[in-house]
Amino acid sequence: MKKKYVVFFSFLLFGIAMRIIALNQLDWFFGSNLHVDEITYTAGDSPPFERPPGTCLLAGLSTDTTALRLTFSAISLIPALSLFLFRKKSRNNAILAGVLAIEPTLAFSGLQILPAAPAAAFLSLALTTWKSRPLLTGWLIGCAALFRGEVLLFLPVSIFFIRPVRRYISTAGGMIVAVLPVLVINLFSGGSFALGENGPLNLWLGSSWELLETPPGLEFEELIGDNSFADNALLSIKEDFSGWLGRGVIKTAAFLSIPGPGRNIEAPELLGSTILKYLLPLTFLLLALGISGLGRNCETALAVTGIIAAFIFFPSIRHRAVFLSALAVSASRFRWKIAAPVALLIVMISVFLNYPAGVRPGLTQVQLAQNQLESGNFETALVNLKRAEEEGFEGADMHSIRGACIASSGGDFHDAVLEFGMALEIAPESPTAWKNMAALLWNYGYIDDAVYAAEKAVNLNPALREELNPVLCGQR
Repeated sequence: MKKKYVVFFSFLLFGIAMRIIALNQLDWFFGSNLHVDEITYTAGDSPPFERPPGTCLLAGLSTDTTALRLTFSAISLIPALSLFLFRKKSRNNAILAGVLAIEPTLAFSGLQILPAAPAAAFLSLALTTWKSRPLLTGWLIGCAALFRGEVLLFLPVSIFFIRPVRRYISTAGGMIVAVLPVLVINLFSGGSFALGENGPLNLWLGSSWELLETPPGLEFEELIGDNSFADNALLSIKEDFSGWLGRGVIKTAAFLSIPGPGRNIEAPELLGSTILKYLLPLTFLLLALGISGLGRNCETALAVTGIIAAFIFFPSIRHRAVFLSALAVSASRFRWKIAAPVALLIVMISVFLNYPAGVRPGLTQVQLAQNQLESGNFETALVNLKRAEEEGFEGADMHSIRGACIASSGGDFHDAVLEFGMALEIAPESPTAWKNMAALLWNYGYIDDAVYAAEKAVNLNPALREELNPVLCGQR
């Protein structure tokens, strides 16, 4: 067997082995229940889609969470396979493709039922066709956009990188062919612009450190307000344009940091608890060499798309993983004179950047406790809440979940009221917090107090009226 095959498949086998090990090491968190972002992206397997539809459709193939995670993990190997099988089979390409097979942040992204791994797979396939079949390239990039909406930024970005113009037109046409049918189906099903539905939300999130650092739950519920995300984002940018630009620069720097920031889960800590942490130098090499090899081509357009997305929206380990195959291809043309200063810059950023929008320590434990509450494992949930508190978590959701565990397990009423009260002290404008208090008071016969709490909840969120109608009407 030729050496290049031995080299690549050695990398590939090691990549498979390390994914299996990492899955087992993360079993305490990635168990049978979905975590918050997985729920968001897999909710609903038919139109109208509220988020990019690719993950909804793919997740709809099975109800077995473990099987889906294994599937997504296998998909995270496609970038390596496509770059080796469908590009020139040289020794250098075998090494680059092999490195992609064991790159830790792409592997980590594949351990979750999230859009990153499938989007990365489609983009890697697109990179193998763009020189000879630009229409197919565009179609594959459009398919990636069905998983990660920010890939649509490639359409304006690539104008500056793809020549001649007819090649750009073919690529753009291919994207439209992939995206348009899904958009039409969604619109006729009563939905909106599915691929970019969360774009205004993410633009708004990226306009404020407070928004970025507030975890999903009661406190974030307070910040959402009237859901006019696009208007809120544009107003925020208009009022403090220089501040928005400054945040964009910091977010771009975080895109280049190793391992990178998390989003709604403690991704750096989770990754660091597995065998994957020992391979982070490979991420550093891909970034440094890939950036040094950028030019006027499709892979550069994709890499720049990822960087601009971080500037406009926000960065995270999994968002960057989408574009790593572009950097791997670009790395084959690296230039030492550029690679050396870029490498130094990445080291400096990784060591000294204090990213203001970090995930709260202990958030992973809180989310685990939420899953256990929903499964009826109250004692285990309370243990994990204690761990979250020891790790430094402070927030309304910890008290809300603890109060629900106490109440649901038949614990002391006053202890439950105290926890719900602490949640309301932190998030006094959360309709869910008031709803929880109303339900607890109602169940224990405190009718007037329950009605007051229910009225507060409904005033904050009229959609809760039907659910709280028995309390509001005094029906027992």
